[in-house]
Amino acid sequence: MNGRLWVGVVLVSLSAQSTASEVGANLLMKMNDALHRMDYTGTLVHIKGEDVNTLKVSHIVEGGVEKEVITSLNGSENAVSKERSSFSLAKVPQSIESMKKVYSLDVGGTKKVAMRDCQVVIARPKDKMRYLQKYCIDKETGLPLSYSLINNKHKAVERFTFTQVEIHASNNKASVEQTAAVANVPPETILPGGSPSANWEVTELPKGFYFGQVPASQNAEVQKGENTDHFILTDGLSSISVFISSNTTVQPKVTSAINSGALNVLTSQKNNHRITLVGEVPRATMQSVFQNLKYLGE
Repeated sequence: MNGRLWVGVVLVSLSAQSTASEVGANLLMKMNDALHRMDYTGTLVHIKGEDVNTLKVSHIVEGGVEKEVITSLNGSENAVSKERSSFSLAKVPQSIESMKKVYSLDVGGTKKVAMRDCQVVIARPKDKMRYLQKYCIDKETGLPLSYSLINNKHKAVERFTFTQVEIHASNNKASVEQTAAVANVPPETILPGGSPSANWEVTELPKGFYFGQVPASQNAEVQKGENTDHFILTDGLSSISVFISSNTTVQPKVTSAINSGALNVLTSQKNNHRITLVGEVPRATMQSVFQNLKYLGE
């Protein structure tokens, strides 16, 4: 192969990769919009670790406020109703440019999910500090019809798939316009923030992570406790919540770690404080955050 031909092949390959990345980014933005704007009802199967749940999901937009009701069909009579900014089983990046620094976006083939055509989009991590994420996005509306979170052993640690779904644009024009106006910065969206606490700092963040704004609903819960710091780290797609509280009794420095599907929980002690980290990231990422937590004193 002569030099010019080789250069031409490389340029075509790079162009194709760039195009796939842009298509993937545009589909994720379309998905984000659909999650805010669409009314939909359906049944999905949610698998987290060894737990399998069948859920009925209803999402509507009324007066610019999104309302979601999730009902377990596994024999439970309880329904969970939430007013929130996005579909609870999918976390969609608000900053595609920020996410591109640590994920490579690609598009796969088309599939049939719940009798609808959807396009596969893959967010592939550039390191081992986060999971691979795969979406199948409805080609007509942009709604995610299936989602998988895959670890570095190529195992799906969490996923959901719609088995039946009905999707409608909101009938309330005013609601749609009001929702669209705030879609880019919804009330519970994680946004870049400053230092996490007056008493603590993270001396070195995992690559691609930055401090985020604590959602109002979580902040209200934390404020019920005394002497508790709470902050969030995010890379635009994955996030880690950090809770720090003063110890009232002398206890040994025991570190415990549990996981449920993609969710890891790490609890330990440092400088007479109890520290709990919760996030859908690999355990090594949690340990890195804990090791780099530095107490500044009160």
